[in-house]
Order: sequence, then C-alpha cells, then structure tokens
Amino acid sequence: LEMYERGFKFLPIDLYKSHSSKFKIEDGKLRPPLSSIAGLGGIVADNIYTAAQKEGKFMCIDDLQYKAKIGKSTTELLAKFGCLDRNEPK
Repeated sequence: LEMYERGFKFLPIDLYKSHSSKFKIEDGKLRPPLSSIAGLGGIVADNIYTAAQKEGKFMCIDDLQYKAKIGKSTTELLAKFGCLDRNEPK
C-alpha cells in the first residue's frame, strides 16, 4: 500500500516475465516475482521460473505441472492470481 501511495506502478505477475525471487523494472513499472504470491514457496517459484526459461510456452496446465514439477494446489494458486490467464510469452 505504501508503494502505491509513493506513486509506484505495478505490472501483473507473469509466468514468463516474472523472476522467481526478484522484482523487475519494465517501462518504469515494477513486476513482482513469482515468490511474492502468498503460499508459493521459493523452491516452487524457482521451478516455475526455470521451466519457463528453458521450455518457453507451456502447452497446457498439465504441461506446466510436469515441467515445473508442481501440483494441482500450486496451479490453483497461480490461477487465483491470474497467472494462467496470460499464458502467452512476450
């Protein structure tokens, strides 16, 4: 909330653009890391980030689960935060 009050602008968390643990600056805006999702641990965030960097676009949720070695609860968490709605690399 304080960052919004100070004028910071944020981009959504993205499977392909977000780092596993570091904020990124894109066009003067901050993109939060995957690990900033409450309930998503650092190892899981690393697995997702590594799989996205190595494999590119995931064909489906099952493909994401297999390549990133994550379970259904993690994909449900990603869906809750809208990360699966933007399943397009850019």
